[in-house]
Amino acid sequence: MLSCSYCILRGYLNAPHIKVHDDLPYILAQIEEAIGREKNHVLRFGTGELGDSLALERELGLHRPLIQFFGRKKRAILELKSKWASIRPVQDVINPYTVVSFSLAPSRIIVQEEKRTSPLHKRLDVLRQVQDLGGFVGLHFDPIIIYPGFEKDYYALIENIASVLDLKRVIWVSMGLLRFMPKLYTLFLLEGRRNLLHGEFIRGEDGKYRYIKAERIRIYKMLYELLKSKEADLFIYLCMERPDIWREVTGMDVATTEGLVALFDGRVKKFYGGAL
Repeated sequence: MLSCSYCILRGYLNAPHIKVHDDLPYILAQIEEAIGREKNHVLRFGTGELGDSLALERELGLHRPLIQFFGRKKRAILELKSKWASIRPVQDVINPYTVVSFSLAPSRIIVQEEKRTSPLHKRLDVLRQVQDLGGFVGLHFDPIIIYPGFEKDYYALIENIASVLDLKRVIWVSMGLLRFMPKLYTLFLLEGRRNLLHGEFIRGEDGKYRYIKAERIRIYKMLYELLKSKEADLFIYLCMERPDIWREVTGMDVATTEGLVALFDGRVKKFYGGAL
């Protein structure tokens, strides 16, 4: 089983098992109803929040009918989030209305903190396969982790990404610095997770530990500018960050959920035009 040491689900869930809902007719009916109700926005549905989207696809085949449904419907987007580099079970049904997104990190973090997940080069190869099949991809830099030499590693990571992927077919990029609940802090100490405990932390308004504000701004700016230097049109958003951090890093004023939704709507319309 894939196992990320920093996963926030370790602090939320009280069981290690994955619960699978396999009533696809019911699921598709609910999606159809939600799409029919929405008149102002392009809805984005996703899997991979409570379990990896692609890791069990060969055994369960749950995403194949979902991908086909969104390809036929052409009125909403499905995002599959994963750290498992294989699209073989769904390769023949990939279409632009399903975005395949991978969480990306320097190889050091993948090897030490993301046990049994796919190595970086395989993740990038699969993302390129998706692009070559006519699909769009997403990139998630979350969590970004401070450790000695991390700046050099993230610079090399972005260089690697730019050399493999067509950045014009990356629909969105997320960035989020490491944050965790007190329960996870205790686990990190017990497990000797040295990679995760560098830097200076403060407990935020939501009760989670985060790097101090000045460091967050510095690192976000570094990565934001580096990514933009590779493709100026990249759509980059921040995860679980305050409006003042958004302004400092991106120059955008995103004070509400509605503001963020509007940014996504604009990006989706730019990619799909009148095809949604």
